[in-house]
Amino acid sequence: MGKIKAISLDIDGTITYRDRTLSIDALKAIRLAERLGVPVMLVTGNSVPFAEAAAVFIGTSGPVIAEDGGALSLKGEGTMRKRVFLTDMDEEWILWSELKRRYPEAKLSYSTMERKAGLVVLRTVPVEAVREIIEELGLNLVAVDSGFAIHVKKPWINKGAGIEKACEYLGIKPSEVAHVGDGENDLDAFRVVGYRVAIAQAPESLKEKADYVTEKPYGDGGAEAIVHILRKFGYLGEGDEGSSGNP
Repeated sequence: MGKIKAISLDIDGTITYRDRTLSIDALKAIRLAERLGVPVMLVTGNSVPFAEAAAVFIGTSGPVIAEDGGALSLKGEGTMRKRVFLTDMDEEWILWSELKRRYPEAKLSYSTMERKAGLVVLRTVPVEAVREIIEELGLNLVAVDSGFAIHVKKPWINKGAGIEKACEYLGIKPSEVAHVGDGENDLDAFRVVGYRVAIAQAPESLKEKADYVTEKPYGDGGAEAIVHILRKFGYLGEGDEGSSGNP
């Protein structure tokens, strides 16, 4: 196993609690990794503006990967950022029109109008219903349940593809990245990275592919995961205190 040079992190359920509040221990662990020279990339199904703001407040230096890998935000000159979109939306709106006709209770995430690489449908309808409509209409789309919402996107848009693209800008290989996540949409990230950590509440499908499963759930598990990676790859000694200290 080679040296890990960057960490990619899901946000919801990985560095947050179930109510989406940020874990202070996870924040401390992220900033510890950054201080030790390990850039952290946020990898999320959320929209680009949300992910960019999160990166600023949390203090990560790596590329921001949003919309399940369909959008990247890269640091430019000064405070300027460059946004890169790997696809656009066309069939997604066809699906939404039919889904809303059949299920009036269906709702989109408030951030959908900011998105350019996929829809986020709130879990007011089952993911199976979304998949059935995709199949009936013959759309080239997939629906993935993140545990917080249903993400509808092109088959080639995933967190793994986003990480691969981000690594081009960092000048490293995907195999030199450790990824931490808690949902089905992290499976594609697991396929391309060199080290995989699943949070305790993750589905079995993710845990089966993980190199390490945290003992703690949600944001506390995220903190545990980051410290574990730093120790595993020699950035921290066994006696070091890990995520303690000022955020």
